[in-house]
Amino acid sequence: MDYVLNNEAAKNLKLRIKNLKLGILPVILNFKFSILSFALALRFYRLDAQSFWYDEGNSARIAERSLRLIIEGAAGDIHPPLYYIALAAWRALLGESEFVLRALSALCGVLTVLSTFALGRSLAGRRVGWLGAFFVAISPFAVYYSQEARMYAPLALCASTAAWALFSALGHMQQAALAPAVWHGSGYASPSQPFFAEWRRWLIYLIATIAGLYTQYAYPFAMIAQGLGVFVWYYGYMHSRKFDRMGQILQPLAIYALVNGLAIAAYAPWLPIAFRQVLGWSVAAQDYVLRTALLDVARWLVVGRTLPLGNSTWAMVIVGVLALLGLWPRSRHGSQPYAPLILLLLLIVPVALLFVFNLYRDAYLKFLLVCVPPLGLLVAKGAENFGFWILDFRLFRRIPNPQSLILNFCFIFGLGLLFYPSLRNLYFNPAYARDDYRGIARLVQALAQPGDAVLFNAPNQWEVFTYYHKPEREIAPPIPLSYRPNSEAAVTAEVQQLTQRYKRLFVLYFAEREADPNGWYEQALGLYANKAGDEWIGNIRLAQYAARQNTLPSVAISAALGAQAQIVLDVAQFEPMVYKVGALVPLTLQWHAAQPLGSNYKVFVHIGPVDGPPVAQNDAEPAAGYRPTSQWAQGQSVVDPRAVWLKLGTPPGEYAVLVGMYDANTGQRLPIRSTSPVYDNRLVIGKITVAP
Repeated sequence: MDYVLNNEAAKNLKLRIKNLKLGILPVILNFKFSILSFALALRFYRLDAQSFWYDEGNSARIAERSLRLIIEGAAGDIHPPLYYIALAAWRALLGESEFVLRALSALCGVLTVLSTFALGRSLAGRRVGWLGAFFVAISPFAVYYSQEARMYAPLALCASTAAWALFSALGHMQQAALAPAVWHGSGYASPSQPFFAEWRRWLIYLIATIAGLYTQYAYPFAMIAQGLGVFVWYYGYMHSRKFDRMGQILQPLAIYALVNGLAIAAYAPWLPIAFRQVLGWSVAAQDYVLRTALLDVARWLVVGRTLPLGNSTWAMVIVGVLALLGLWPRSRHGSQPYAPLILLLLLIVPVALLFVFNLYRDAYLKFLLVCVPPLGLLVAKGAENFGFWILDFRLFRRIPNPQSLILNFCFIFGLGLLFYPSLRNLYFNPAYARDDYRGIARLVQALAQPGDAVLFNAPNQWEVFTYYHKPEREIAPPIPLSYRPNSEAAVTAEVQQLTQRYKRLFVLYFAEREADPNGWYEQALGLYANKAGDEWIGNIRLAQYAARQNTLPSVAISAALGAQAQIVLDVAQFEPMVYKVGALVPLTLQWHAAQPLGSNYKVFVHIGPVDGPPVAQNDAEPAAGYRPTSQWAQGQSVVDPRAVWLKLGTPPGEYAVLVGMYDANTGQRLPIRSTSPVYDNRLVIGKITVAP
């Protein structure tokens, strides 16, 4: 009896599992579910794999402030305060990790996919809405900025939500105006009365517009595009019926003007600050060829920034052809005959305004994220139009519901193939990774000793670096330098104080053309500190300097370099002592030219065995590149301070310190004649010991 009961229970359990599977399977295969799954997966996948970069660190540190300080800080920034306020609330609720802070943008990216569907459905039908939403869901451009703790994903969300609410409200008003009068017992209701029934959509449009204005100063570009779209809609509205009253003609425009007036009134307190910041923000103009610039914009819109132009051709051509096909106004579905033109305006007006206001440069192309939803919808409509033509063939007429089966599959598979290389680069190609401040901070923490410091030549570097390297640490305090210094004398005095106070300086050079146009800081550091070299980490150049030590022992050397003995090394200053791995070995070389020099030579310092490869080295032109040999005058003494970095992993042991020169063009070493030992055209000036 127990066996029978257990057997029946097992059968019931299997039946329930089977029914559950049958219920889940349609959901998994559902096109809408697939779109949202792609949107979520692509935006949250490896969300914290890369370091915060320059601007993201600024967002993270601003979000730590109080509301009053956020608003005060935004008043002096090039961005309005709303995103920072939202991020501060998000941080207070969920934490401050990289994943959490970026998750706000990822969530906005997913919501943008939904608002794209809503916009497409209101203008061109449900199928176009879902296909356009899929385009945005896997767009490399949209995914990239959905994984960045900045305001660009919220900017796109505000623009797409406002566009949906606006054109959905206008579409419903048009339908109400075209509807016949309805008998309500006491008489016929006026067709104009339903115009006021769209207050919810107008309220959403008002909120999205205000939010967009307080999120990014580029949002008016989207507002202008929406306004031109309204006039296109109004033209179609005027030709859709005969009007018996002037109010029916002016009412849509009056409501649109009223809502925008309320939005501008809500933004009025911030408007003087916006004008001051936008007009006072000076950025070096970028020269460009219009054709090349337009191709670059198209690349960003189609495959984002993570694929070079040469590899983007097919994707740009196919997406462009489908977008052009989407301009064909005739369709079997859709509630707005002028939808293609409205979408075209939402796409091209922000691009045109970017060039009109001379804002074309890589740093500003992310403003065009607002163009991705209309582009996706145009491409979707083009795919639908193309599908209708193809599916008219007799072969496809026998397939039940061929539009959904074939069109959806081809659209998903085709876009996946086009966008895959860019998405792969986004996640896995180091060449497209964000600047690795996390790695730099870890390197500094591994090397830093008491008496070291970290310097930054550009603003906001302090914020991102101290997200990983907390300022309360006593070792290697972070110190921001003056941005765009006013005088060379002030820079020299500042550098002298720093080199007297600290033993070693880590310097993060970034955006040098903007931060220090004359290169005063690097010149002063080359004069008053011993440079150990630098390396590029993304767009950051990390340099190390040992503070100048005038007490270094001097070794008198008489060594002639070159076939005609044209260069003479007179003195070498360094201390033969024990150095730990990770330390800098400072030395100063003093040269003079025995005869005029016409070539550039690089000086190298090797630390290692005399009969083997070096374990550490420094190759650079004299005086950190500021005293090239081609400019040496005959008989003039040239001081060449430098240092050698014993990188982590350098094997301990006793090593020789060897010096020489080579031709910067050919790499051929100059021959050396000296009474001191010379090995392979390398002069031995002493020995040191490297300890673990």
